[in-house]
Amino acid sequence: MNRIIYSLIFFIIFLYCSNVYLYLYQSGMVGFKPLYWHFIVISFAICLIILRMPMVIENIHKLFVFWLWVYLCNSIICFLYSPQGDIEVEALHETIRVSVLLFSFFIILQGDRAIHVSRLALIVVIIFSVIMNVVDFIMPLWSKVPGRGAGFYVNPTISGKMLVLMMVGSVPLIPQKIRLAYCVFVGVGVLVTFSRGPWFLWLIAVIGLSMTGYLQTGRKGISIIVVSFLSSFILYSVLTGGFLDLLTVTGTDEYLTRGTLARIGGSGSAFNDLSTETRAATAAKAWAVFAESPWLGAGLGHDQKWSVGAHNTYLRLAAEGGLFRLGVFIGFLVSLWFMTDNIGRIVLVVYAASSMTSHNNLQSPTMLVFLALIAVLSKKKSINDDSALSAKKSVVKAVGVG
Repeated sequence: MNRIIYSLIFFIIFLYCSNVYLYLYQSGMVGFKPLYWHFIVISFAICLIILRMPMVIENIHKLFVFWLWVYLCNSIICFLYSPQGDIEVEALHETIRVSVLLFSFFIILQGDRAIHVSRLALIVVIIFSVIMNVVDFIMPLWSKVPGRGAGFYVNPTISGKMLVLMMVGSVPLIPQKIRLAYCVFVGVGVLVTFSRGPWFLWLIAVIGLSMTGYLQTGRKGISIIVVSFLSSFILYSVLTGGFLDLLTVTGTDEYLTRGTLARIGGSGSAFNDLSTETRAATAAKAWAVFAESPWLGAGLGHDQKWSVGAHNTYLRLAAEGGLFRLGVFIGFLVSLWFMTDNIGRIVLVVYAASSMTSHNNLQSPTMLVFLALIAVLSKKKSINDDSALSAKKSVVKAVGVG
């Protein structure tokens, strides 16, 4: 029975984090709707609750459940004072579905073995996705933006963001000696998306892993030096367009489109492109809505009426429900910070940072997997086995000397 359960957990994490289920449906290759997969996950979680009731009760985080309840109540209130049209009704249905799905992932990932299996699935997805991104960059097949690798995620920004989150979530299973190489491998997949947000997310993640001891190498501090060099290089490239010169020298600039060139300074500035202008315009629009009604906002799903969403989870929530709704979300992130471990905190920082450039971090089922992972990673456990082992050896040595 356990083998079947953990095989299903591996399959679910792979299916959602690779975006295979959504790509196959959107491409018309299969007619199995994503909603059906959501029902399967929820049904599986219900079965686990029945089979593992004592463990579920023991490991349940009351604060996590409380936040879900507050979030649902706040969403209903926001719906009540909204125009209550078709868009608002759909937004309410989506909120309920997301809340139930998030709780289901939380149940599915309970237990050390479930976390271990999910991390194995993430490693498999990473290897698969990085290869897909590189192929997609050289020979556009899946990306909706030619010249930027995306693989089965279709959207380059989502692809880069997912790779970073999966990297952090899976790194404890990677042997200490090759963790830095593993992060660089993931960095290649992120690099070819030519999404500036994920580039910075990768830097944040690697810096966080270095600070918490996950990227320690034979020589103390060498990972910090490597990270500092990479950080400086990427910042210089993005801000000055110097990366374009490197691509020209290596001959890879021939794979770049006009839009991609604009992102790396091909038009004189790394931020002089349509994407930046669109994001700035929608952010200003969402801020204006929030400024008109700072306490209650304009109602649930308000920015979904626009041709382009707010591109910012914080501004979307502020426009929908004002400071109250925004406070519920920020309060949830803060509570997660105190209930999770070091890896969970790095994932949380990446998630929070990515929410500044994405408006659907609370709607995407894939992102819910990582919120659930953060919640189940207990800070009471020592997740950095290498650091714990080193500390133990030091104590034994000190006792022996004494």
